[in-house]
Amino acid sequence: MKKIKTIGISLLPVCSWLLIQVIVSGAGAVMLFLLPGIFRMLDWNGSGIMAYLEWEYLYLISVAMNTVFLVPGFFWYRFLVKKEACTEPGKAVFHFRAWMRLLLLGLCLQLAVSLVLSGAEVLFPKTMEHYGQVMESLGMNKPSFWSALYVAVLAPVTEELIFRGLTLKLLQKAFPFNAANVIQAFYFAVIHGNLVQGLYAFAIGLLLGKIVRKYGTLKSSVLCHVAVNVSGLLLGSISMSLPAMAAGAVVLACLIVLLRDRDIIQTE
Repeated sequence: MKKIKTIGISLLPVCSWLLIQVIVSGAGAVMLFLLPGIFRMLDWNGSGIMAYLEWEYLYLISVAMNTVFLVPGFFWYRFLVKKEACTEPGKAVFHFRAWMRLLLLGLCLQLAVSLVLSGAEVLFPKTMEHYGQVMESLGMNKPSFWSALYVAVLAPVTEELIFRGLTLKLLQKAFPFNAANVIQAFYFAVIHGNLVQGLYAFAIGLLLGKIVRKYGTLKSSVLCHVAVNVSGLLLGSISMSLPAMAAGAVVLACLIVLLRDRDIIQTE
């Protein structure tokens, strides 16, 4: 019974996020509806502004809804961390090599995923065509300022706060870490809304959960997630051959091994 109750409670962060999406999207739609009338009342030529808002609407709404969630989400997470402070002996302190290792891991993950997706295009062309349309709608190929801000900064920060922060901590109240990690990764996969993204999001979600457990701070998974998304934007903007991606993944993997965590993390 406790586990079932905990699963229900663990859905609160993502449900709160989705509710904020609905509210912000509704407010945005109302604004787009009212603005032309306001411009006419003020005798302004707002055609340029309306065209810009309509073109960037998806990204502006995405930025707004994540920003709105981050404020209460941050204090919620701080509350959970504060409750655990009495049972945790200390805080992890990172050295430069630890941060570099996480950054390179994110880049390596993106290259590895890109290689797998390139192979999937041959085997599942229709599925990958739909996936390509989703990525294009997110501005991965030609990012604007707002799409880049969302994909590179706000999405990783918000998603890590929700899944590896709030959800994982709530689940660990009734589940051992490995089970809690699988559940939060499953939630993370489902919210991506399509099979292709869901599959690799599940795998990456598991790894990010392990990173948080290993390093003892949410900052570690945020950095790795930012690296994954930023490198995705870069790969979407340039053309890289499969051999180049494979070579890059191998080189980064070797650097990650060289920057192993021995003597990198200390405890206060």
